[in-house]
Amino acid sequence: MKDEEIYKEANKRVKAKKGFFYHFIAYAFVIGMLYTLMYFENNGEILPVLIVGLSWGIGLAIHYFQTFGTEHLEILGINPNWEEEELEKEIERLERKRELKEQIREEKKFLNDNEGLELKEIEKRPLEDDFD
Repeated sequence: MKDEEIYKEANKRVKAKKGFFYHFIAYAFVIGMLYTLMYFENNGEILPVLIVGLSWGIGLAIHYFQTFGTEHLEILGINPNWEEEELEKEIERLERKRELKEQIREEKKFLNDNEGLELKEIEKRPLEDDFD
């Protein structure tokens, strides 16, 4: 990559991270304000706050994964390289499958060739010997 391309990519990632943090701050502020209002004005009924918090939280989590990926999830015990490992496993599995299919094809061809030989040998046998 050229230096200009690297700078553009880095700038794009920094803006995405900045956008996520603004989103998170807005989430925390709005949920805090909703909780405070519902607690004091609605006799402590916080079910609407939970509904808003969970639904918006799902969107916030999606934004997080789009911005940061899985690189920061080691703290939770999640391997950040699981995608690469799974990709390698799938590649190995598909290669083994292809090799097995090729072996089956070769064995079928071998069997077909041998069946043809046996039939040719049977056809060559003279019929006169059967009536003696």
